[in-house]
Amino acid sequence: MVNRSSLTIYQFIATFVLSSCILYHLQSSIHIFCNALATNNKSKTYNYFAFGSNMYISTMINLRGIQPISSTAAVLPKHKLRFNIPGVPFIEPSSASVEPINDVSEDDVVHGVLYKLSEEDFETILSTEGVPFAYSLHRCRVITYLGDGRNAGYTAAMQKVLDTDSDDTNNIPNSNSEQSTDMSNYEVSAFTLRAARREWRQRKDIPPSQAYLNVLLRGAREFSLDEDYIQKLNSVKVGRTLGNGLAEDLLRVAEQRNR
Repeated sequence: MVNRSSLTIYQFIATFVLSSCILYHLQSSIHIFCNALATNNKSKTYNYFAFGSNMYISTMINLRGIQPISSTAAVLPKHKLRFNIPGVPFIEPSSASVEPINDVSEDDVVHGVLYKLSEEDFETILSTEGVPFAYSLHRCRVITYLGDGRNAGYTAAMQKVLDTDSDDTNNIPNSNSEQSTDMSNYEVSAFTLRAARREWRQRKDIPPSQAYLNVLLRGAREFSLDEDYIQKLNSVKVGRTLGNGLAEDLLRVAEQRNR
């Protein structure tokens, strides 16, 4: 007769094996997916627009183990910054995402960082960000900052956004083509991330932790995003957490480990 403790051990082993199989197949699927996206690109590089904690270069390098090929400040028109990816209540309640919108106004742009990544690093983004369970991959066009003034992003966006009503963002060229991976281009095709589930996209935002918001602000200041946008981030209502949350602590541990 098998006792209860033996059953517990067997259940643990079975769960571990099943989880390992799921992770293996997920990683294989991501690799196949990336190969399909990069079929026509010999160098297999990807443009990735970061708007959340990945704006901070230390997050990319120390926490995710990614070495961007290049990076620059950019804006994403016709989108809103959202905090609708659910996390752990009272610890890290939510994460940021972007959602496309139909109506265009001066405020309907998301500022962030446009990274050029290798195929391996792009796969790391997909796996560490929980694609396709938490996020789904979203094709977009971003506009690189013009100049280095306090309103460089606003200047770039306003010159381009107001005359792009006729653009069809569903027919964006492959962002892995050689011409679209040039960061010096004014308008660049890229991939970004949005909420994977429809119900998350439609519900109200979940206030993030102060620690998570602080990481966003670090990235925004590091890449000299527009002062108005930094103030907008500063005004985001934060949720109730134990302490300030764990985002900064996790980043600090990763930074110390890599020294």
